[in-house]
Amino acid sequence: MAATGSEKQGATAYYVSTPIYYVNDAPHLGHAYTTVAGDVLTRWHRQRGEKVWYLTGTDEHGQKIMRTAEANDVTPQAWADKLVEEAWKPLWEHLNIANDDFIRTTEKRHTDRVQEFVQDLYDKGEIYKGGYEGPYCVGCEEYKLPGDLIDGEGEFAGQKLCPIHKKPVELLKEENYFFKLSEYGPKLLEFYAANPDFIQPESARNEVVNFVEQGLQDLSISRSTFDWGVPVPWDPKHVIYVWVDALLNYATAVGYGANQEKFDGTFPANVHLIGKDILRFHSVIWPAMLMAQGLPLPGKVVANGWLMVGGEKMSKSNLTGIKPQDLTSHFGVDAYRWYFLR
Repeated sequence: MAATGSEKQGATAYYVSTPIYYVNDAPHLGHAYTTVAGDVLTRWHRQRGEKVWYLTGTDEHGQKIMRTAEANDVTPQAWADKLVEEAWKPLWEHLNIANDDFIRTTEKRHTDRVQEFVQDLYDKGEIYKGGYEGPYCVGCEEYKLPGDLIDGEGEFAGQKLCPIHKKPVELLKEENYFFKLSEYGPKLLEFYAANPDFIQPESARNEVVNFVEQGLQDLSISRSTFDWGVPVPWDPKHVIYVWVDALLNYATAVGYGANQEKFDGTFPANVHLIGKDILRFHSVIWPAMLMAQGLPLPGKVVANGWLMVGGEKMSKSNLTGIKPQDLTSHFGVDAYRWYFLR
């Protein structure tokens, strides 16, 4: 059975992470909720005299970022640089977030290690070349199963929509490389059974177990229809799927492939704090990737619900994001933090 973050053999740091956030726009209350929660958790452990490592950062590759940059007549890198320096980092400073690191997926310390990780999987026979056609949500950066889609109404009548973003999916057909995710279904179910607290809350755990029990499909881990991403090392006409790239931040930020002492003393995370919309990535794909590489699994994946506006998830894409500064300007930072985490 794979070791987990709760069993960290010889590791010394209590390691907590937030998701790394898309830089298609400025942060809103939903992003701040998760980040403040992580800050409160890590401060408590620090006050107990424990060594802590608190990680947050930004996810800067993929089609969503590329299209946003194009719409603003700048390069994707220039767009990411602007958002990180003018919106994301200043907000965490404003909210008194005491993170130990801020990882950006365009940094060389990350991209080099991502290529090495994927190359290792390819060399082990865990990745093969194939083709795929299916409905794709650019907002989620994810192929959708037909049963996941909802029927559009009004201006989208007659179209199939992403259930999260409520926008039409695109039919995408391309040649890809695939990770043999389907082979890890039984191993994941065995792991969930042996570690019942791995996914929290219980409703999230039940959702994931039911999903895996239905059988997993192999995961497309590359894209060839655009070039804003980390090149596949053995075939640079492809870029690595943004979610494979993004999930690896939890390893690259703590020294994977570069600083073994730091990696051994920190990895894996004790707690991954996430929003429920990215639950499957963190509780299915991420553990399977780690199993394939022989690395220990995180201690817990804790999924919080959504902040709602008009009955739908608060969203940058749907222009329903509320800036934390709109509240802190009236009530102050301490009152804001207390209210959202009370």
